[in-house]
Amino acid sequence: MYESLDDYKSESGVERTVRRFEETGHIKDPPKSGRTTSATNPEKSLDTMLSFIEDPHSSIRRSAQQHEISKGSIGNILKRNKFHPCKVKLVHELIEDDPDRRIEFCETMIRMIDEDPHFLFNIVFSDEATFQLDGNLNRHNCRYWSDSNPRLMREHNTQYREKLNVWAGILHNHIVGPFFIEGNLNAEAYEDKLRNEIVPAISQIAGQNFEEIWYQHDGAPAHYDRAPRTDRVAYTLA
Repeated sequence: MYESLDDYKSESGVERTVRRFEETGHIKDPPKSGRTTSATNPEKSLDTMLSFIEDPHSSIRRSAQQHEISKGSIGNILKRNKFHPCKVKLVHELIEDDPDRRIEFCETMIRMIDEDPHFLFNIVFSDEATFQLDGNLNRHNCRYWSDSNPRLMREHNTQYREKLNVWAGILHNHIVGPFFIEGNLNAEAYEDKLRNEIVPAISQIAGQNFEEIWYQHDGAPAHYDRAPRTDRVAYTLA
C-alpha cells in the first residue's frame, strides 16, 4: 500500500499492473466494501486521487460510483489536493514553416520601425465581425439571477438566419468605418467594399500620406481571392 501520492507516482503504470496481477490474479482494482461518505478518510482520499492520476478524464460522478462515496466528497478531495477541472482550448494548427515565417515577420517589423519610428501610425488594422439579426444570444454571457429557476426558454431558428457583416479599421488614432456587408462575406463583396468605400475613407483620413499607408487584414478566404489581391484600385495603398 502506498503511503503518499509521491510513492505512487514513482512507480510506473506497467509495474503497478504487473504487481496487482501477481497479488490478485487480475488487473482490476480490488472491490470496495461498504460506503464511506467522509472525504477526510485518508485511504479513500488516496484511492480517489490515484484514480484521477491514472485517468485524468474521469468524471466526479464515475469516481463517486467507483469509490462508493458522494459526489460532494469527491469534489472536496479534489479541492483539498488542489486539482482543478481544466478545459480543452482549441488553437490554430501551426504548419512546419510557421515559426520561421513569424520570426521573419518580427525581424522585418523591427527593421521598418527602426527606419521610421512612426511606421505603425501608417498601418490600417482591420477586421470583420458577423452579427445575427434574429436576436440570437450568446448564452455564455447571459445570466438571469433569481431565487428560483424561472425555466427560461427562447425559440431559436437556425435554418434561416439573417446576419450582417461589419468591417471596421483603425488608422493611428482614427476609426475607419464601420462599413456593412449584407449576406455572406465573399471575395466579390469584399472587393466591392474596398473599391467603393474602404479605400476612399482611408484616403480621406490619410490625406497627403496616402501613398505611405499599409493595409492589414487576416487570412480569411474572402481576403485571399485573386480579385482582391490583384485589384490595383483597391490596393493602391498596399
